[in-house]
Amino acid sequence: SLGSLEQTLIFGQQHVHADWKFELTDRASEYPRVGMRCEVPASWSRIKYFGLGPEENYPDRCAGSRMGEFGFTVDELYVPYIVPQDHGVRTKVRRLDLLDGQEGGVRIAGDQDWSFSLHQYSIAELWKKWHADELERSATNHLYLDAAVRGVGTATCGPDTFEQYRVRGGVYRLSLSLGALQE
Repeated sequence: SLGSLEQTLIFGQQHVHADWKFELTDRASEYPRVGMRCEVPASWSRIKYFGLGPEENYPDRCAGSRMGEFGFTVDELYVPYIVPQDHGVRTKVRRLDLLDGQEGGVRIAGDQDWSFSLHQYSIAELWKKWHADELERSATNHLYLDAAVRGVGTATCGPDTFEQYRVRGGVYRLSLSLGALQE
């Protein structure tokens, strides 16, 4: 086992408060991310969020980003790297609205900084294809809500990620409220 997950859900009349505690072992030298993954309906294809943006940013690549409210479609969040890979992370997020384009959606909010990404492809699909034209779009969108994300860099063609931006074994927490949103 690489660790354990403790989940606490508190159901209110208008929202659900979720608290996740991740305890990761040192069996893996480091982790790409720590958080929750869920599939959401493809109709939830627009977002608004308050956090760093407007471009993708990572813990070690955010100096050029600014804090603000930004809006995108899932297609606009896609970053067409030559070799498909995980992409589009937004950091220091406080609020994310997933919108269905009709009359509502879901608001996800937290009191602490967290990160998210939303993809029309699963991470598994991105990693198993060598060219973007081989990607098969999912029937759902893939939402990642993260307590921690590793910085950029793999040492394959440049320096590796500095130690302070790596995700090692330890305890991580993610505490979010989820509720219905009416546009």
